Amino acid sequence: MKTIIKNAKIYTPQGIKHSITIEDNKITGFDETLNAEQQIDAQGKTVVAGFHDSHMHLLSIGRMLSILRLQEAKSIEDIVRLGRQYILDNPDKDYIIGRGWNQDYFTDAPVMPTKDDLDRICTDKPIVFTRVCGHIGVANSKALQMAGVTKDTKDPDGGAFVRDDNGVPNGILHETALGYVQRIFPEMSEADIESYYRKAMDYVSSLGITAVQTNDLYEFNQDKILRILNRFDKNGELKVRVFHQFTYEDEQALEMFLKEWTNSELFSDRHHLSALKLFKDGSLGARTALMRKPYHDDPTTCGVDTLPNEKIKALGLIAKKYNLPLIVHAIGDGAVAHTIDALATVNDEGNPLRSGIVHHQITDLDLLKKTAKHNLQVFYQPIFLHYDLHIVANRVGKELAKTSYAFKTQMDLGAHTSYGTDAPIEDPNPLECLYCAVTRKDLKGNPPEGFMPLEKVTVAEALSNYSEESAYAIRMEDRLGKLDIGHYADLVILSNDPHEVEPDNIKDIQVLITMMNGKVTFDRYGFIKP
Repeated sequence: MKTIIKNAKIYTPQGIKHSITIEDNKITGFDETLNAEQQIDAQGKTVVAGFHDSHMHLLSIGRMLSILRLQEAKSIEDIVRLGRQYILDNPDKDYIIGRGWNQDYFTDAPVMPTKDDLDRICTDKPIVFTRVCGHIGVANSKALQMAGVTKDTKDPDGGAFVRDDNGVPNGILHETALGYVQRIFPEMSEADIESYYRKAMDYVSSLGITAVQTNDLYEFNQDKILRILNRFDKNGELKVRVFHQFTYEDEQALEMFLKEWTNSELFSDRHHLSALKLFKDGSLGARTALMRKPYHDDPTTCGVDTLPNEKIKALGLIAKKYNLPLIVHAIGDGAVAHTIDALATVNDEGNPLRSGIVHHQITDLDLLKKTAKHNLQVFYQPIFLHYDLHIVANRVGKELAKTSYAFKTQMDLGAHTSYGTDAPIEDPNPLECLYCAVTRKDLKGNPPEGFMPLEKVTVAEALSNYSEESAYAIRMEDRLGKLDIGHYADLVILSNDPHEVEPDNIKDIQVLITMMNGKVTFDRYGFIKP
């Protein structure tokens, strides 16, 4: 089918155009006078390349839309209230799962809930509530009992059961300890996974997202996920391109998985494997990010080293054998330093596979220079500034904070940087993420001058990092990421031009139409006439 979008302001590599011609799934021309089966009058609105979130958790977004959401909790009392109400609304649930609380947003005191707090909700059903970051959770007594966690239970590798003064676990779970307890819950069924993906695709399409690099795929769920998404792809039901950042920490299992799937004919430019994703540390908010020196506001800890360097190297070499890059979650400066060293060992000269660092938050100038020197891909989440700008100086000290979240400096040093949200850690809204990159403010407009304002990027740079650079990260820049002839027709029509509105208003721009692979996946006001 041929489609023409006319009466538009279209940003292309050749400058601004006013109409775009799409045949089947690719762009074939600009400013042509042609008849087409489908014509879309953009009414003077702005058209940009579709947003490509370079790191998120698509399945978890769908699940978040289906469980108890705790983002609105402003105190432990709120958590208790929301939990009790959820039980009243869902009396048939045998267990309660929630996510999204953040003790730093509590209005009474920034104190984490414990099992005693969750026991006030319920003691006869297991409860686990995960912090917004996904690296810390809290369980009630029933969940700990079902998981076999007692005073004598040893901490799992890469995690910890936080304990009271008597050495008894208090319900707070760090890193792998969270997974240790979550094993009591039944695995997601194939029907659950399908439902979660459908909900997530509908949601992110409404935000202008046309492609995601998503960290959903693990050894325990690989068959279900790949079966479902390949079926979606074959049946034309994918609303976004799905590129897997998959996690395996066992060498034999990784080898078997890649041997089976890397040359699979089931994959396409809409759905395929993109990178091995490993974890070197936790999160800044939870103080589990790995630092080179103790935390400024808690000298008793340097965070958590979740995976030894030798293990990272061994796994990375297996991925490289199958022509796939290694990307590593690294937030603290200790994790970033270790990861750079590991990747330098694994990567060939020039980093042709485009391995890199996910998050890359706490850095000094030397780490930024080393990242560029080794040509590492950086997967940034500018939306993290909304929360982190308020805590980073307390966590790591003012001097180190000055060189952290260094989006502009890292680009200027020559590194490729792509943008995403790590949703559902944050909402996947690209316009809010762009706003944070351009203004360096939180979503309430603070601080007025921006956090470390020299690190602001331009609107053009931010848009490129959200499309072209994300495509570059998965070696698809020749056919994805910009509005150019021969490229896939992944685009967004916006209510306002982000280049022209006041920077503070970028976050308020609405997505009117989203198109992926030449097919409209979201239409806010019925532009498309039957």
